[in-house]
Amino acid sequence: MKTTLNIIITTIITVSVIIAGEAKLAAKSTKLADHGINKTNINLTIESEEDIYGIQFDIRYNATQLSLAEDAILSKVPGVKIYSRIKEDGIARVLMFGMAGERLLDVTSDRISDLIAIQFKPEAKFRGTSVVELFDITLAGKAGIEIELSRSSTYAFEVSFLAPQSTSLSKNYPNPFNPSTTIDYELSESGMVSLIIYDLKGVVVRNLVNNYQEENYHNIVWDSLNDNGQAVASGRYILKMSTLGFSDTITMTLLK
Repeated sequence: MKTTLNIIITTIITVSVIIAGEAKLAAKSTKLADHGINKTNINLTIESEEDIYGIQFDIRYNATQLSLAEDAILSKVPGVKIYSRIKEDGIARVLMFGMAGERLLDVTSDRISDLIAIQFKPEAKFRGTSVVELFDITLAGKAGIEIELSRSSTYAFEVSFLAPQSTSLSKNYPNPFNPSTTIDYELSESGMVSLIIYDLKGVVVRNLVNNYQEENYHNIVWDSLNDNGQAVASGRYILKMSTLGFSDTITMTLLK
């Protein structure tokens, strides 16, 4: 009986790679429709006419752009664990099988099974699209017999980070500073934002930001002037950032 196997990789938009037992390959990638959308999680689904007991593959990614932790590769099959390790920077190996012989896919109940979720994060605030490759795929059937694919190849798809994953406030740089310093902050949701500088007595020194801002990566420079345009004295100052559901502070030191 002819066996057809499909491995479908999907993201929040749609990226799919189909591997068929007769060496038929089709790939489809839908481009981003909106600047604010991230494609960060990869979901692996398998479709088969035979029971599947195991899968192994390697992931290749750009480690200067993306980070991937071993505990961010998750099993979606109840009772079946993922065994993964980072072989080297930018290369991870994934192995999935049931220790007690559990099937990843039981065709008596269904021919499609969600297997694995892979969660990437941006490295060093990377913004943009990075290519991830899936290669050296091995599928195991009953008694561990390999389900052989008649051709071997590498299947590439895109992971995109175009908006921050969380709202945060970074430490200013340089610090100490004279006469100006830069403050970076990230908004995962659009909304009203305030950045206010106080002295150590709690008196407002400067309103840096008080307006509606879009989700994105932002920064602003403080030139060590107060709201009246006057230079402030050397010392420590507190910057407080507030937005919907978020509040944080940092301490900045002006040395003249």
